[in-house]
Amino acid sequence: MIQNTRPYKVDGEVGRFTFLTHSILDNTDIQYDTSRDIFLSLHGKEYYRTSGFKEIALIYGDTEKSYRKTARLINRIRYQEKDGTPSRTLHEVTEREGTALLEHITGKSKQILSDHGFKETGVYRGENPEYTQLGPVVLPQPKIDSALFACAEGCLFSDGYIDNPISYEDPCEAVNIAIDDVNVKRQEESRIPGQKRSEHKRKYAHNTIARLSHNGTKYVLNGASITSLLPIIMSFLLANGLSGKRFQFFTDGHTVLNTAIINFCSWKRNMGIILDWYHLGKKCGELLSQTMKGRSLRNEVLNKLKPLLWYGLTDKAINFLREIPEKDIKSGQSLEKLIAYLERNRPYIPCYAARKELGLCNSSAVGEKANDLIVSERQKHNGMSWTKKGTVALAAITVLKQNNEHKKWFEDKDIDFKMAA
Repeated sequence: MIQNTRPYKVDGEVGRFTFLTHSILDNTDIQYDTSRDIFLSLHGKEYYRTSGFKEIALIYGDTEKSYRKTARLINRIRYQEKDGTPSRTLHEVTEREGTALLEHITGKSKQILSDHGFKETGVYRGENPEYTQLGPVVLPQPKIDSALFACAEGCLFSDGYIDNPISYEDPCEAVNIAIDDVNVKRQEESRIPGQKRSEHKRKYAHNTIARLSHNGTKYVLNGASITSLLPIIMSFLLANGLSGKRFQFFTDGHTVLNTAIINFCSWKRNMGIILDWYHLGKKCGELLSQTMKGRSLRNEVLNKLKPLLWYGLTDKAINFLREIPEKDIKSGQSLEKLIAYLERNRPYIPCYAARKELGLCNSSAVGEKANDLIVSERQKHNGMSWTKKGTVALAAITVLKQNNEHKKWFEDKDIDFKMAA
């Protein structure tokens, strides 16, 4: 038995340290080497990082504050301010861990989809009629009629809202999926010497965040784009036995997002999309600011428009906009843009008043909050910019934290992938 010349290096929650390993030789051949047969094999200047270190540095550090501040804090706690973990190393460790997590989830997703008759991209092969024959599951008609009657008491319009074709899903038989994109400033790969920052267009790195909820349980997922995230969402629903439930999506009305969802779920009869009420009002306000001559006219029109939309009277809302006196209009182009927006999102504008009366969700606010928790609070501070890989990897670690799956991942390199209360 001989002592190995290279010490085994560890980055742990108690600090950075090394210890000696040994090998057993048979003549000149190594029969047993504790540095690779007992401990994880390391290469070059690599350190073995314990699960405790990853929990402290990644979960309680990197997801909440900058890499530099995290490195300074953990090294101070471990009394290794000079020879501790550099912030650049911490950055690389986080990016590598987040990338490995996303690759694991993608692999798990592909296996689940394959086992249930879906392609790796999430496209349904049509082999199991059980998935396609399920029609919409809605609330009992008497309950809906009661809600509509209650709405009539405060409604100043005719009963057009009663005929709104968007169904009222049974919340016990539905999975609410709030999904949205969130962008952060992207690092520049190169700059022309002498060129000012204002002379070139700012580019962004994208994240897509989805928050799924069903009967008091929830789960958050992230991806680099809607196309990469939708197959993961589908695999998660299959893994949790929720494929037979209604898929109720809540979006901000972005055309690309809605189109991707519709195409992806073309085989699913029991699904729907609701345009988030907050984003609908916000979009109308923004475009009316560009349309009307002055704030008072803008507010007057908006105050009359929003009640129409609240009751799902999209046709009346469009007619109202078309009847605005020309003398009050600053930009006819912006008005047409607003009308086109309402026309385009007509299939996703329900009677919000009736949905509220029925206790159904009208908003993707929980999805917006997930965006804040996963990306915005950490990655949108002044002066910060990110690589495409770096922003998605850090978001993946934050999602791991939100789902309370970090201990299992750090110790077993696996996740439960299950809804939790």
